[in-house]
Amino acid sequence: MPVATAMANNILNTILRNTSFAMPSSTVFLSLHTAAPGITGTGSPLASTPRFSVTFNAPANASCVNAATASVVCSATGTVTNIGLWDGSATLTATHIMSGALDANKTVANVGDTVTLASADLRVTVS
Repeated sequence: MPVATAMANNILNTILRNTSFAMPSSTVFLSLHTAAPGITGTGSPLASTPRFSVTFNAPANASCVNAATASVVCSATGTVTNIGLWDGSATLTATHIMSGALDANKTVANVGDTVTLASADLRVTVS
């Protein structure tokens, strides 16, 4: 998953300039997208579908998986191809962490359908 610019700068400052890593929130939120969301994470969102919180297990071998089931009721239809990770649920104030493509697309056929990630369904890898 590509790391967003704000997070990349944070990582570089921490590693290369010995500054403290500044994660604005302890909760990670996931957004659903119908195409690659781009470096800002804002492109092609599944319209009006809220971001939802996801918890992760401790990382191993530069990756980690979601620790528990997470789900969201969708308020639009479309084919979900990508996700974004955020430090908050608010569209205008949250910081984009990273985004990436799903291994398998998920079709949301009806408004009100629920997209569910079972425990360990989402693997985030940094390379």
